[in-house]
Amino acid sequence: MIYKTPEWMYQSIKGVFKFMMRMTYDVKTYGVDNLDEIDNNKGFILAANHGSIVDALVMGLEIDSHRVRFLGRQRTLWGNPVFGKLNDILGTIPVPERLDKEKSSVIEVTVKSLKDRACVGIFPEGAILQRRKKFEGKTGTARIALEAGVPIVPVGLLGTDGLWPYGAKMPRLGRKVKMYVGEPVYFDDYHGLQDNFEVVRYVRDLSMQSIRKVSGWYNVPKKDIVELYNYYNKLPKPTI
Repeated sequence: MIYKTPEWMYQSIKGVFKFMMRMTYDVKTYGVDNLDEIDNNKGFILAANHGSIVDALVMGLEIDSHRVRFLGRQRTLWGNPVFGKLNDILGTIPVPERLDKEKSSVIEVTVKSLKDRACVGIFPEGAILQRRKKFEGKTGTARIALEAGVPIVPVGLLGTDGLWPYGAKMPRLGRKVKMYVGEPVYFDDYHGLQDNFEVVRYVRDLSMQSIRKVSGWYNVPKKDIVELYNYYNKLPKPTI
């Protein structure tokens, strides 16, 4: 993977951020060694539950074996030259604005990055707010994984919503945060079938089931836990 900044610069800036965040919150990370089994010549997706604006920062700082790259709107994040440079250094993937009647370029840009061996962080639930979440997950992550031919690694983030709650102007210092990295989920039998909705839905469900397991169903309403738990336990394999 070719980056715009050398490794020493990236690690130096990451080290400064990591030192600052260590003074802000108490974080424990588990299961990072699960990433060791992934082929170094292939990209992969880190798919996590989503509860705070700091989720991406925590994931990026706590994974040392790879540069975790997230998607960002080109017009928004690169509108300011200082922030633009910072995003270049961190490896944020710029997504150009969609023109009228054009399909979103998010999937296209993400697939290209994964084929270039990137580690891409995605939040399949969507919005931070519970009332806007899709607890069963959106299908975009599954489509991307199938088209790029990469595994999905489930990540559970616990406590980030307490560290920086939605709407708060500043983080709450000293909060405990836990991050669990699960085992990679492979979909080799279904690569290239991103246009088959039955396959897409199966891959989405299997990856979301893994996220729920590794996160301990963190912050999922009880009524949704019962419904989704029963649904996941009866997942039929798609017919292809």
